[in-house]
Amino acid sequence: MNEPVRRLPLPHQDRVDRARGFAEALTQAKGKHLLIALRGHPDPDGIASALAQAHIAQRLGVGKTTIGYCHELSHRENRALVKLLNVELKKMKTVSDVDKVDFIGLVDAHDVDPELSGADNIETLTIVDHHRAHAPPRARFVDMRNDVGATATIFVEYLSELFPMSPDQDDDRRVATALMHGLATDTDDFTLARATDFRAAAQLADVCDRDLLQDLSRRLIAPSAMDVIARALAALVVRRNFAMAGVGFVAESERDTIAQAADFLIRREDIDTVVVYGIVNDRFIEGSLRTHSPSVDPAVWLEQAFGHDERGRAYGGGRRDKGGFKIPIGFLGRATDRAQLWSLVEHAARQALLKQLGEEPSPPVIAPVLTKPSVEKES
Repeated sequence: MNEPVRRLPLPHQDRVDRARGFAEALTQAKGKHLLIALRGHPDPDGIASALAQAHIAQRLGVGKTTIGYCHELSHRENRALVKLLNVELKKMKTVSDVDKVDFIGLVDAHDVDPELSGADNIETLTIVDHHRAHAPPRARFVDMRNDVGATATIFVEYLSELFPMSPDQDDDRRVATALMHGLATDTDDFTLARATDFRAAAQLADVCDRDLLQDLSRRLIAPSAMDVIARALAALVVRRNFAMAGVGFVAESERDTIAQAADFLIRREDIDTVVVYGIVNDRFIEGSLRTHSPSVDPAVWLEQAFGHDERGRAYGGGRRDKGGFKIPIGFLGRATDRAQLWSLVEHAARQALLKQLGEEPSPPVIAPVLTKPSVEKES
């Protein structure tokens, strides 16, 4: 149902062409319903980009815009972003959960979440992303850039060309604040930012709400995250400049604690790459990779370590310094002996990681069940 990809941009084409191409595609949804479908667990860059697209769509006459997501808002910082900026998000498992949808738009992703059903017969109108795609994405309009640190940067360009933001407009300040937060978060507080990201931040600086941005930027660590960090430290295995740690069972609402543990461990001075993993919601092996090594491409590294599903999609993905993976454990999730289940998962994950390092794993042993009530439920 999708039309052939409109390939943008070529090196000699400027930002005006991209912005106009994006607007032209959105005008196809005038008077109709556009679903902006977030992939995975929503993060600040994805939420901010979706909010910016909805902001532009409204001004172009799109009849209705819904920002939808399939997975939990599992990080307290992301829930604060949605609450403080009053971002309307719709939890969905199927497209029909958001009424009749005419078009789909993707931000900070280049394909629809695999757990979203009912999207196959709906045209993907726009794709705007800064991640590398394994296969050429298809949509009416595609803007894929690997030379920016965040998708938010691309939307700042669109807005500056189409609908310049003003500090005197409440809605503009709201969108600018979300974009600045998404940009800062995805570039690790600008340590990974490119020149285009800094230019985008400069444009947002005079429009965003500084007080609200400060509230959003307070990186508090929840007790459950500290617990998982402690478990990661206790289970840490170091091989030369690589470290890995299994943290046991983690509730879906606390899955981001795995990434927080990886963020903490990568600060150890004698390692440059770390992987932290656990069993989330008794259904998936989920993990986070962090690296300072210029020779480690997280997406490629994780794909080589964990392979693909039956549809050929890599279990893992990532960008310059970070990545993640999610592997279903299938019928093993019904096991009543949690110690044995964790032992099997721990052995399989460690075997895959050591093989990727060129080492052979040791035989499996029954590991203790790493879980506490504080991790299974939010306080």
